[in-house]
Amino acid sequence: MKTYHVTRKLQITIPRVLAKELRIRPGDTVVLQKAGNAVLVRKPGKQVKDRAELERTVDAFARDMVKVGKYVKTAERAIAANLSRHVGS
Repeated sequence: MKTYHVTRKLQITIPRVLAKELRIRPGDTVVLQKAGNAVLVRKPGKQVKDRAELERTVDAFARDMVKVGKYVKTAERAIAANLSRHVGS
C-alpha cells in the first residue's frame, strides 16, 4: 500500500485515480470520518448507518487501495525503465 505525506498544514493529496473514481474535483467538499485507527474520506450526503457498515466500507477501501497500489507500482517500474534508457542520451 502506498503511503502519502502529510504537510505542515496537515493536508494530504487525494490520488488522481481515486479522485476520478469518486468524482471528486477541486473545490468539492469531503467528509473525514474516524474509523478505528483509520480515516474514511467520502463525499457528503450518504451517512454511514452503523459501525458494521463503516467497517465494510473501510475494508472495501483497503482492498481497492491494494489494487491501486499494483497499478502505481507497475507505472513506477515503467517510468524507471523508460528513464534509465534515456538518461545520458
